[in-house]
Amino acid sequence: MGNSNQGAGYDEAEDRWRVIVKYYGDLDIILSGIRGIAYTGLFNNYAVVSVPASELDALADTQGIVYVEKPREVYYNVNNGRAVSCINSVQEGSGITGGMPGLKGNGVLVAIIDSGIDYTHPGFRNSDGTTRILYLWDQSAKTEDTYGRIPAGYTQGAEYSKEDIDEALAQPDIASSLKIVPVSDRGSGHGTAVAGVASGNGAASPGGRYRGVAPESSLIVVKLGKQGSSFALTTEIIEAIDYVVRKSIVLNMPVAINLSFGNNDGPHDGNSLFENYIADIKGIWKNVVVVASGNEGDARHHASVRLENGSSQMVSFAIAENELNIQLQIWKHYQDEFRININAPDGSQVSLNYQAGKADTYITGNSRIVVFYGEPSPYTISQGIFIQWMPARNGQYIMPGVWNIGLEPSDIRYGILNMWLPTIEVIGLSTGFLSPSPDTTITIPAAARNVITVGAYNAATSSMASFSGRGNTTDGRYVPTLVAPGVDIISAAPGGRYSSNTGTSIAAPFVTGSAALLMEWGYGVIIRLH
Repeated sequence: MGNSNQGAGYDEAEDRWRVIVKYYGDLDIILSGIRGIAYTGLFNNYAVVSVPASELDALADTQGIVYVEKPREVYYNVNNGRAVSCINSVQEGSGITGGMPGLKGNGVLVAIIDSGIDYTHPGFRNSDGTTRILYLWDQSAKTEDTYGRIPAGYTQGAEYSKEDIDEALAQPDIASSLKIVPVSDRGSGHGTAVAGVASGNGAASPGGRYRGVAPESSLIVVKLGKQGSSFALTTEIIEAIDYVVRKSIVLNMPVAINLSFGNNDGPHDGNSLFENYIADIKGIWKNVVVVASGNEGDARHHASVRLENGSSQMVSFAIAENELNIQLQIWKHYQDEFRININAPDGSQVSLNYQAGKADTYITGNSRIVVFYGEPSPYTISQGIFIQWMPARNGQYIMPGVWNIGLEPSDIRYGILNMWLPTIEVIGLSTGFLSPSPDTTITIPAAARNVITVGAYNAATSSMASFSGRGNTTDGRYVPTLVAPGVDIISAAPGGRYSSNTGTSIAAPFVTGSAALLMEWGYGVIIRLH
């Protein structure tokens, strides 16, 4: 069974887990013998399963279940940008579109899977004031209301159609609109900014100056269900991808899907169930998946170590003041064996006991350390070791200072191991390795196969952004696929405004919108030829 942050996906009040499964056979029959189970079947023999904690092991042992993966937390990772990306000439035609008029995304869906959207923003409306959003699924909605309903085939949230949104927009004020479609993006504005770059029409800016890449495309939006301090869980994301692809099939429209978030939770080889689902969706319908590479390039959150028999190694990292929860992940070849010693800033030391599949707890100073040795899965030869620091008592913090991880080899066959701390959205820049490696700093799911992984550059200086996540994957694939403008990009903001944004999150939708234009052109050529 796949491991992740210990509590992700667990509902303590109901004592239930939501997990990702890969199966073969008839899912109804496979799960018929497990008590209290609920599930959503997805494309390509994947499913999201809600199961009582007491039945989790039974689920993993059931015939027909290939693998169970606990969910992981993910976090957030246009004017000049359009020009330097050569989008203006494509939108205007300029003789480069094969005799077709300029490309603006007509007939193509842009899918924004993110924090939501300000659907009242003029940038996402047609000239007559109606919405360009064909469907809006708010996974975070806890109850159904007069207009919203749980989408068919899923188990949570509220779905709104274009007709629902148009009715809301016809109201005299925003407060009245929100009574009909109570969806906003006030918390972060992240989804609104991403949508603005990919497909905003710039209607609230002078002369449409801040229009996005595919300003006449249709939109389908999923507001991801927020989980605790994280942005969302991987279970919600694969349901969202499944949803938008199914909708695009019904609408008979190609779809460009934007994923502007990620985490450091995994071996960065593209082989988690989460990433495999994203890779496998490529074979369904007419879709392109675009993923931001993350903002970890200069964050000091990755270290790479080469181990040899007879030679110990020490890896040092600093924990800043006032940290409450930090997880260090060590990913190694499953055949490599070595002992781990943890040296605290106060000089105390603990030596870890190897117990695959079990969690051990150690106390040093005022810090509690929980260690879990994972096991190889059917999809990867990597083995994860998860080390989590927490205060030993309530009201305290983890001991700040330099912590040292001692590695004593006993049987080394491969020798390369990688360590990752959480992303900057979780722990910031003051906590990090003293001798970091800037390579393989892409976040997950940017390591997935069959996606376009997008890094960021500064259009003003024509240089790579130092924060942009870099490749390659740990299994040797070249990423990111390309880079796009990602520094000081003006895009839509909640409340009908525009604001400046920086990060690979804002670079990715340049490519998502461009993919929509390519699909408009490609399918337009096919239509003309027939």
